[in-house]
Amino acid sequence: LCPSGGKNMSKTLRKEKSRDAARSRRGKENFEFYELAKLLPLPAAITSQLDKASIIRLTISYLKMRDFMLDTVKL
Repeated sequence: LCPSGGKNMSKTLRKEKSRDAARSRRGKENFEFYELAKLLPLPAAITSQLDKASIIRLTISYLKMRDFMLDTVKL
């Protein structure tokens, strides 16, 4: 066994594990963004084309508008 070979293998495995964890995390995030977009009061043809920033922006706008409408109804 060559000590440096083991070290390189360990480093390679660590990188691969980190890469897999990041890929899994991105997959979970993308799923949640997709679910959030489906909850917006917009046609699926539109929500399926939105990027993450647009989903967040539209969700914030929708929630603010909903709160405003609820406050208005209470008056």
